[in-house]
Amino acid sequence: MIKIKLTREEILLVIIEAAVKKFEALYRQLQQQLYRYSVTGLYNRKYLLEQGDRLLKEGRRNALAVIDIRNLKTYNEIFGYETTDKILRAIAKKIKSYCGKYCILGNLDSGRFWVLTRLEPAEAEKVLRDFIKFLTGEELTIKLGKEEFIILVSLNVGMAFYPEHGKDIAELLMAAEMATDRAKSMGTNTYLIFKSEYRKEVEENIQIESLLRRSIKSGEIEQQVYPVFQLKVNPQTEEVTGAEVLMRWKLHPKIYKVILVAENTGLIKELFNILVEKTVPVMEEVFRIYPNFSFSFNISPAQLMSVEDLKRTMDNLLSTGLSPERIQLEITETQILENKKVEETLRRFIESGFKLVIDDFGKGYSSFDRLKEWEIYGVKIDRSLVADIIAHVRREGKGCREFKFLKNLVNFLKRVGYNVTVEGVEDQATVELLKELDVDEIQGYYYSRPVEKETFLECLRRWKEVKRCPFKGN
Repeated sequence: MIKIKLTREEILLVIIEAAVKKFEALYRQLQQQLYRYSVTGLYNRKYLLEQGDRLLKEGRRNALAVIDIRNLKTYNEIFGYETTDKILRAIAKKIKSYCGKYCILGNLDSGRFWVLTRLEPAEAEKVLRDFIKFLTGEELTIKLGKEEFIILVSLNVGMAFYPEHGKDIAELLMAAEMATDRAKSMGTNTYLIFKSEYRKEVEENIQIESLLRRSIKSGEIEQQVYPVFQLKVNPQTEEVTGAEVLMRWKLHPKIYKVILVAENTGLIKELFNILVEKTVPVMEEVFRIYPNFSFSFNISPAQLMSVEDLKRTMDNLLSTGLSPERIQLEITETQILENKKVEETLRRFIESGFKLVIDDFGKGYSSFDRLKEWEIYGVKIDRSLVADIIAHVRREGKGCREFKFLKNLVNFLKRVGYNVTVEGVEDQATVELLKELDVDEIQGYYYSRPVEKETFLECLRRWKEVKRCPFKGN
């Protein structure tokens, strides 16, 4: 055996080299962790923003897609984080199998993926349709111990192209996310390719938020926000039954944009409080003319997620002495089904005497199993179910699918005991059709547009004479 005697310096050099190698391995591991999303092991937002410009300029990538997975919050609340993480990993694996080596795949956060790839703009729509079909067409099976959990994936996708939609990766990501957010407003399993007007909308939203905050801080908001009223009418008798209270703001004509910004920024609580305060005197006056009249208010998801402010507003409304039985709270169905804290708040309102109405019914997913547990007064059938029904009936007769679906839906809801309102009714032919179906109320431009206080009160006083609001000569 040959013995090699090392000097002290040589031993020290070996130790240093070993330490350097260990440090380099540790550094590579830390870099991997720095650029990876812990749940799926995919690249993260940091990697995209730091490496994306290089990938774009190399010319091998030019399209960025952002994929938003729906219902993860619900899965989280029902099954917990561990199951949700398994779902995310399964979705990631399926996306990767579709993209293969041509894509770089990553996570922006727990519910959003990004995909950087090479794609011709002319091919984009077909690819996005195929991708959504691939990811949502079949169920995903998740193993939970010895059991298997089956889910259907639902999603929205937005896409942007370099350099048309962004001069660098940061702008491109912003554009893709704008397109994704807009696709979400169109329902589930939808996609959009970015357009320049989306950026203009974001800039407009920023301006609206700034105006709102200034008005609230100065106190001027109380003079700027006011209610308008849209009547509900019994189509059989043509008698008024109630009105929906809608918000308007003097500084911006597009109130739906104002409300969306207010909901997203938490400012809706101030606006809603002012709306209710200004509606109380109108309600008191109307109840003297029509004691059985009802007023309905839309309650947004943002308000239910910040329930203390909503509770204070409704408690103040009760303190006026107005009968809560004459006040309806309109919420969307998903607001009931998604959050336990929301359930407790709504049950408290019901116990106080307020009537709960499900708004936009039929627009999305419906869970009769869950809804039957609730003391629901009424259901508002979404305008999408009646928008084209007359055209279908004229073309195919009352045996057409659209009419039969609406008829069966109304019959079912009435048998359950719900008050049935149909919104978005704009013509006589639809009114006659809904009379035949024996709906309880109609809301829409045929009988009434949203009008301000003075016109609203005048319409009520002269309703038996005019049967419209506003009426000619007003």
